[in-house]
Amino acid sequence: MICLADSDFSTKCMSGFLLRHVVPRSAPFQLIGPLDRRLPFSRFARFGDVIVGVGHGEEDIFSGQQEEILLEVGEYNKDEVNGKFIKLVSCQTGEKLGPNLIRNGALAFQGYTEDYLWVADADYIATPWDDPIAGKFIRPVIDALNALFNGEMNVVVYNIEISGYEHNLAQEEDVLSKSFLRWNKDHLVYLGDPNARIRPRPKISLPIPPPPLFMPSLGPGKF
Repeated sequence: MICLADSDFSTKCMSGFLLRHVVPRSAPFQLIGPLDRRLPFSRFARFGDVIVGVGHGEEDIFSGQQEEILLEVGEYNKDEVNGKFIKLVSCQTGEKLGPNLIRNGALAFQGYTEDYLWVADADYIATPWDDPIAGKFIRPVIDALNALFNGEMNVVVYNIEISGYEHNLAQEEDVLSKSFLRWNKDHLVYLGDPNARIRPRPKISLPIPPPPLFMPSLGPGKF
């Protein structure tokens, strides 16, 4: 299951990259935009072997559309996460929520212990997947997710994302961008079974992108 909030610029930007590069490989349960709420999540999370989520977060909370809480420590059913590989592209959820998911039966978790930061170009507001600036920060996430869908192990997926940040750090000259890349790299965590993996999905790459998105507000990326 893939959960993609898109109710503000940050979530729309990150979700746009996943729509372009990851969603075509996913199973039918896709909670995108208005569908990304607690009730549909609780119904569909029990199925499949993976949960990928984009949304705002706190140490013990992961939120969906318009910051409606999808997962909160002590407030979800274990059946929703049992046996799952869970990747949350969200601020801070690696601090308390991730460990709690593992204790409640998740096989693996990847997320961030602090805020996830990046810079985006407002000229690409309708087609965020074409933004070369945001891409420097987000492509490591995309590469890691595609490795996950290739059936790679938890630790391998983690190392692919880390390597992506390190590669882009070596190429980057802007001081702010370098600090954001290093920050995201230093606060990525993987938990649970290092050898955990999901069933490989077909390698699908669509020749054309999704239709343009609309978002009136602008700003830097931050969950």
